[in-house]
Amino acid sequence: RARSTAAVALAEAGIDAEVRPDERLRDRELGILDLLTSRGVAARHPDEDDRRRWLGKLSYRPPGGESWADVALRIRSFLQDPEVEAADGRALITTHDAVVMLFLYVGLGLTEAELLAFQAQHTVANASVTILERSAPRGPWTLRTFSATEHLDGHGAPVTQHGGEPDDRRR
Repeated sequence: RARSTAAVALAEAGIDAEVRPDERLRDRELGILDLLTSRGVAARHPDEDDRRRWLGKLSYRPPGGESWADVALRIRSFLQDPEVEAADGRALITTHDAVVMLFLYVGLGLTEAELLAFQAQHTVANASVTILERSAPRGPWTLRTFSATEHLDGHGAPVTQHGGEPDDRRR
């Protein structure tokens, strides 16, 4: 989905650029919790639910999955890679909500408490635009725009949200 979104965004902007997938920007791997909501996790994996609450959102790593800290490490690697620096200093990154939140954590130098407080008050809308910018290469980042959806208004595309199901019955 992220690659398709990138292709559409580039085409709409009239930019002829190659879409280059980077595994460091993939969504968080949820392991045994994949496709489960919080209620589904509590019902199917009560020990993991307890462990998740004990360790906290940033540190909890489900079996076969990743913690938010693991994803933050991937983002740090991406941001330090000189090959990802565009010639004009701009890049379009299409990715998933947890990765966007963790770009803020890493890029803005948020503490864990600041990240969790921000995440509790804000969501990343589907197909939204978040803009982080900096005035100099390797300089500090600033948040210019978060989860904007105005670009969708003229296309008759509603912003979608999903409240989740109590459990994934496909398993």
